[in-house]
Amino acid sequence: MAGVFLALAAACGDDGDDEPTPTPGNTESAQSSPTPGPTPTVETAATPGAVSGNQDPVEGAAPDGIEQATIVNVRAAAQTGFDRIVFEFSGTQVPGYRVEYADAAIACGSGEDLTAFIGDGTAPPGLMLVRMEPAVAHDDAGQPTAVRSLRPGLTAIVHAFRTCDFEGVVAYGIAVSGEQPFHVSTLESPPRLVIDVAY
Repeated sequence: MAGVFLALAAACGDDGDDEPTPTPGNTESAQSSPTPGPTPTVETAATPGAVSGNQDPVEGAAPDGIEQATIVNVRAAAQTGFDRIVFEFSGTQVPGYRVEYADAAIACGSGEDLTAFIGDGTAPPGLMLVRMEPAVAHDDAGQPTAVRSLRPGLTAIVHAFRTCDFEGVVAYGIAVSGEQPFHVSTLESPPRLVIDVAY
């Protein structure tokens, strides 16, 4: 599976977006991936150095009538006191999502346990699962629209790996340095799902 790894390139700039919209229970500077899609940008944290979440699962329902969203970029970067990972979508809305800590990351379709792979040979200290639907990470020709593997080398976020892109569901397993508090929010124009993990 090592062949699926793609290199990560840095991006800089300010996208000028408004502050993220928080989600119940549980805020994006980013490093970009060299994948098809919009030019990567850097998002500014609403409250640098603060993660106001906890370790509980966070869920956001898909907006009524939303069409299947395509993931066009996945990136991560360090902030003061936390790391941030961002999932960017085409279209106008973020799909439904669930973010939670778990004991295992299972590939959809094959049922393969990817936990040790995501943790570089052993189970990671913390494993976060991000499930998004209705969503895809490929185009009509079956070509990927965002990286499958991301190794940002940050303090909290170590490795992100796509475990599912099947029947309108996209999921990523994220190896983190421990089950630290996290915060989930969304941004518009373009639509993004933002996860901040404390360290």
